[in-house]
Amino acid sequence: MTAATDPVRTVAVIGAGPRGTAIIERLVAASTSSDWQGPLTVHLIDPQVGRGGAVWRLDQSEVLLMNTTTCQTTMYPDESCHAVLPTSRHETLADHLAGEGLAPTDFASRAAHGRYLAHVLETARVDADPARLRIVEHAAEAVDVTGEGDGPQRVRLSDGRVLRADAVALALGHLPTALGPRSQQLADAAERHGLVHLGPANPLEVDYTSLLGRETVAVQGMGLNFYDAIGMLTAAAGGRFEPDTSAPSGLRYLPGGGEPRLVVGSRSGMVYRPKPDLGDQMPEPYLPEVLTGERVLELAVRAAGVDHEREVMPLMFAELRRALRRGGFPELAHDEVLLPLLFPFGRRGGESPHPPRSTREVLEEALRAAAEPDPAWVLIYRVLISLRIQVNRLTDLGAYTTESVRQDIDGHLRNAFASWASGPPVLRARQVLALAEAGLLEFTGPRMHLDIDDEAGRFAVHGTEDEGEAILCDGVLEAHLPPVDLPAYRSALLGAWRERGEAQKDSWASRGTRRRMLTGSIAVDGLYAPIGVDGTVYERRLLVGVPVSTAQPGSSISAEPGTGAQLLRHAEAIALRLARAGGALADDMAR
Repeated sequence: MTAATDPVRTVAVIGAGPRGTAIIERLVAASTSSDWQGPLTVHLIDPQVGRGGAVWRLDQSEVLLMNTTTCQTTMYPDESCHAVLPTSRHETLADHLAGEGLAPTDFASRAAHGRYLAHVLETARVDADPARLRIVEHAAEAVDVTGEGDGPQRVRLSDGRVLRADAVALALGHLPTALGPRSQQLADAAERHGLVHLGPANPLEVDYTSLLGRETVAVQGMGLNFYDAIGMLTAAAGGRFEPDTSAPSGLRYLPGGGEPRLVVGSRSGMVYRPKPDLGDQMPEPYLPEVLTGERVLELAVRAAGVDHEREVMPLMFAELRRALRRGGFPELAHDEVLLPLLFPFGRRGGESPHPPRSTREVLEEALRAAAEPDPAWVLIYRVLISLRIQVNRLTDLGAYTTESVRQDIDGHLRNAFASWASGPPVLRARQVLALAEAGLLEFTGPRMHLDIDDEAGRFAVHGTEDEGEAILCDGVLEAHLPPVDLPAYRSALLGAWRERGEAQKDSWASRGTRRRMLTGSIAVDGLYAPIGVDGTVYERRLLVGVPVSTAQPGSSISAEPGTGAQLLRHAEAIALRLARAGGALADDMAR
């Protein structure tokens, strides 16, 4: 390998998904400033550069859908972001896709979002004055970044080139991850018995054709990856969904051939509810009147820390009761009504005190409430979105005790909030139910448990809806993303950092006991600079997004207009740091 002869005034951005693209856009904005002292070269590095990045690449199947409407995504800061740098463009995803016939409340394909990202990047290239900022793209993987903590860095690419940079931003997104112990057991059993096992992964990395021709496949997880799997598997089989007003789902599934019977469940049993079909206009955000911003701050400064179940959950239910009474639904403003609605299978995966209900019945009711849409559920949905923001703020402020984070927030509430308010479009729920109506899908109910039956040479599934009889399966699909876990990442770059001790796992301490709890996130100084095991702070390496989710909570959330989007605010902060490191902005400029 030979080092590139790039000029010293050079920075690099690794990752060309939403965060990497946003950093480039903000660098271009910075380069228009009268304080700019160019020229500066920025290298943008990603195997999918100019194509939307790995998750959103524009050539993927149109089957995979976003779970937010087009008007809920933007790549340009608005007034709510309080941007320091100028913003001359304001095109949202809805604006960009209007020409394709999509309405602001439609759910676009992920490929369509990829086209938007490619457009934003191309626009940034056109806007950039090469005499002030030169953008150089590399369709390659960054396999290592080396250099002293406070000195120039060298970026080694998979094509053998080495780039010198004054600073490097790493917008890596979701990374391939080694199987955990339980997943590895399942994979080993599949190899022993000639079964199939598909572990946690980005849906684009899953070979759904390997499930075709199997008799029965267990599906663990009923979140967004589950719904993605339904779309991808039926497309791989060549099946079709046709309108059928006589069916409860409103669809009829015509098999393509080779579809397995799917046995679906999870520990909690909480299938993600479809988002309400809100017509042509999104409603205004709900403003909390009980769990207000002031109440959040009051709770956050309690020296003993906060217990969510005892001190915050009652406020959440009080918020819901007040909103329902004011909204004209007093009959719903009672805990004995709200509890079975929100927790149809009980709390924390335990026994439910309510009459038994099947997962299919729960999903059918949720579909009716979303498709009509039921105005009471739309109100509850809006309240829950606002409450999730407040709970996230409490978590970000370190308000909860370590025990409450482990048992309540991580133990069940994150999944519950996602089930209530981060579900799929109505279409996906219809498709799931259509498969159930066709006899190709059944639910196990909560407390799904998967064993390996070596005598039968099959996986054995147990749940609450199978009357005690195990269901034997010749395949398993773990329908969820891998966890954020530094030791498990299969990234060559992070592997090199681990081997040299240039990155370590983060830990978190509650306000009450100060008892520390390890996370899988990468430890950073402040918000962005990774910390080595010897305490070295790598100030010229700036991490943003999913791998540093402890320091940057909500890192997987896209940028929504009018919300002060963290993605865009982090992108501007990173762009300013890169420009200063590259000598294009003085340290006291554009703060």
